Amino acid sequence: MWAYIIRRLGEGIVTLIVLSFVVFGSVFLTGDVTSFLIPISEDHDQKVYEEQKKAMGLDRPFIIQYLDFLGHALRLDFGDSFVIRQPVKNLLLERLPATIHLAVAGLIVATVIGVPLGILSAVKRDSIFDKFWKAFAIFGMAAPQFWIAIMLILFLGAQVKLFPTFGRGEVVGWFPTLPQVPDMLYHLILPAFVLATSVAAAIMRLSRSAMLEVLDTDYVKFAQVKGLHDRVVVWKHAARNAFIPVLTFGGITLAGLLNGSVVVEVVFAWPGVGLLLLQAVTSRDYPMAEGAILMSGAAYVICAMVVDILYGYADPRIRVN
Repeated sequence: MWAYIIRRLGEGIVTLIVLSFVVFGSVFLTGDVTSFLIPISEDHDQKVYEEQKKAMGLDRPFIIQYLDFLGHALRLDFGDSFVIRQPVKNLLLERLPATIHLAVAGLIVATVIGVPLGILSAVKRDSIFDKFWKAFAIFGMAAPQFWIAIMLILFLGAQVKLFPTFGRGEVVGWFPTLPQVPDMLYHLILPAFVLATSVAAAIMRLSRSAMLEVLDTDYVKFAQVKGLHDRVVVWKHAARNAFIPVLTFGGITLAGLLNGSVVVEVVFAWPGVGLLLLQAVTSRDYPMAEGAILMSGAAYVICAMVVDILYGYADPRIRVN
């Protein structure tokens, strides 16, 4: 088992190194950040431009810049932001709680919506109920998040004025105070629902398929023959086993929500890593963009490794193969 874990950790490290090269190269190709921050004019001549470029370390060859970046990134040091002039690590850690709160809330909403609907759709197979929620699942997976967000903002925010449409309230950091909890949840409702829409649709389809397989197994049929109530058979015996693939899917989904919350954070002005990444890209803030993307990539790789390792413990065939 330890050989399997070490192999997966090695694969994860290699993946992150390749990701760092791709990210650094992509950001490098966006253009000269020095000319963007200090355009040549009457106040900034060519000499000032060259001095600033040297001070930023952008006058060196690409591969030297990358190796320097990789060496610092391995120590979780992404340098200072070109625009904000503060350490990128501190800025990311300051925004990380908001992104994690949003992603976890989205996953909870998606699970609460998707799992019961998937199970009930399987139990009521081919009924009107089943057909309606299958259509909902298709809509949830096909509709763009930004469109759903805008519609909810226009209706529930502007027209009905039922929910706030931007920010996360007065909450700062990881843990809100007790009086801040209602305000935090109030601001979380709309962005968490938008973030959960496509995930809830996927979870619903997955749980429905898993439930259909479980309902056709011999032990479920035997429980029905024994005369157990349908509710006991469905929720105590069948649903527990059908929930296993959903749990597996949840680990990868959480990482996907951490990375995919950029659109939601931008639309709702949610002060997370996604909004910070957009600001870094538009201002050509190399260190900030690289740090934010690598942090998101690392979260995905770590979640994938944890799921694979848990799989290895659950099923010996996986670690042997």
